Amino acid sequence: MILFRVLLVLFLVLVTYSSVLAGNFGVGAHIGYGVFKHKEIDKGQEARSTQDVILFGVSGEYSFVKPDKFFVGITTDWTIGLEDKEEWTVNDTQVLTNDIKITGQFYDLRFGYKNSFDRFYYRFYVSGGWDGLYFKRKNFTRGNANVPSGRNTRDYSLWRTGLGTGFGYRLGRWALDARAAYSYNPIVDVDDSALSQFTFDTSGTCLDMGFGIARRITDTLGFYAGGSYTLIKLDKSDVINGFFIPETETRLLAGVINLTYAF
Repeated sequence: MILFRVLLVLFLVLVTYSSVLAGNFGVGAHIGYGVFKHKEIDKGQEARSTQDVILFGVSGEYSFVKPDKFFVGITTDWTIGLEDKEEWTVNDTQVLTNDIKITGQFYDLRFGYKNSFDRFYYRFYVSGGWDGLYFKRKNFTRGNANVPSGRNTRDYSLWRTGLGTGFGYRLGRWALDARAAYSYNPIVDVDDSALSQFTFDTSGTCLDMGFGIARRITDTLGFYAGGSYTLIKLDKSDVINGFFIPETETRLLAGVINLTYAF
């Protein structure tokens, strides 16, 4: 997180002096509602859960005058899951259930190139960032019996680097807008309260896509409404003294609205 905070400070400094640098700056705020789908898999054993989630965040983008058409931006998201049930099975037979709540935070710093041709516009960028996923499990039940001390927390720290693109087609003040990004997580640290003496290492990938409709309300104010899909897949962790974190797959599907303001 220290490196990302340094990059964030540099971005804010750039924004502060945007008038001196003679560029264009825009900010946005978004909110959404959707669903988390999570599963863990290991040799016939599987855990599955689905829960509603609230999504919100802010973003900023600075467009350079020189070099022309290049930009730097930052996007942040915070997600709050609404507690629901998780089911554990062995060879498709239920062996355990519990309550689960997932919260997440996502920070993405981007540098890229954007341009337009007639009504068509597009952008390409490289990105890097940090994500955090926090799992809280409680009220474990095996059959009709409660499991003593049935509480567990797990914290994922994911560093990310990747590539992305966005494109759209303008129809007057309206536009059809889409985006897609693919990232690799070279460093993922996992802490589990049941194995607090260890920190597990793994890696993974992230696919992020979105599609929606944008509307230019005024020359400086814009509105967007659409849907987003994020898939995070993490490999089985390293094995420490016979213990490990299994392969995981987390999906986030959400509807989002966004307001942007350009200076």
